This record gives sequence, structure tokens and C-alpha cells, in this order.
Amino acid sequence: MSKAGFSALLSQHNFPSSFLYLAPVLPIVQVMWADGRNQMPERAKLHVILANHRETLSKIAGGVEIVSANDIELFDQTFIAQRPDSQILDAFVGLAGDLLASREMTSGSESAQSLFNSDQLFHACLEIAATCPARQDSSLGTLFAQRIAQEERRLIEQTFALLESERRDEESW
Repeated sequence: MSKAGFSALLSQHNFPSSFLYLAPVLPIVQVMWADGRNQMPERAKLHVILANHRETLSKIAGGVEIVSANDIELFDQTFIAQRPDSQILDAFVGLAGDLLASREMTSGSESAQSLFNSDQLFHACLEIAATCPARQDSSLGTLFAQRIAQEERRLIEQTFALLESERRDEESW
């Protein structure tokens, strides 16, 4: 159902079906926007992550282009360049989380290098969160700077709690 639900939401918003393969990028985008800002270093790093993800998808598909450069540009304009509507982003991230947890999109050893792998996704979220240090937080004292904003940390923890609970549920079957 998660793949069908995500596809239906894409259709509702007139997005191409190839965005299905960009689903794991959405939690990263949500982390980027968590502090309410889209800073150039975050955006640059997100573009590198997107390019690597696109290349990995193509390798998994035996060299076939799964996501086009035009799809990446539309994704950028929709979710990265300007802040998307929070309800729409939350809906997409929720369904992306369901899709990732269901493991519908993973098969074979090559997918271990894609963002559909929870370890890869976790590290990508941390990379985005740590790219631009959070504002100075005096509660940590003057010795420590807070690298990851509280809202970014909360979103990362929430995403991976969902993925882990789904993984445990699957293992218990």
C-alpha cells in the first residue's frame, strides 16, 4: 500500500512518477528545512546527495536512467529552492517513511549503497544537519557549539524510530 499511496500523492500534485525513486531524499529535505532556513552549503550538499542517489539508481538498473536531470530540477524547485508547504512536505515524508520501512524498493546487494538503505539515509540526514552549525546555545556552555539544531535532531530520531519499529515488526513475522 505504501508504494501505491505515495504514487497517488504524486499524481494528486501532478508530480512525475519518477519522484517515487526520490522518496528517500524527502526526510533529508525535511531535516534541511527544520530550522526554517535553506542555507547555500546545505543546498549544495543536498545536490551532491541527489546526484549520487541518481547515479546509484542508474547503476542498480543496469545503466538505465531512472530519474532524469529534469526530474531533479523539478524536485529542486518544488522542495529545495523554496520552502514547500509544511503539510504537503509532511504528507510526502510520512508516505516516504512508510515506503522505506516496507522495503518495497530494496532488492539486491547494490541497493545497500542507495538512500533506500536506512544506514545510508541516516548518514545523509546527519550530513545535512551538521553542514551549517546551529545557532549558539548557551545551555551547553561556552566550550561546546551545538552542531545540530534540536528540530533537526528530533526529525532524524523520529524518522529512524519509525524505520526501526517497522524493521522489528517485519522480523517478528
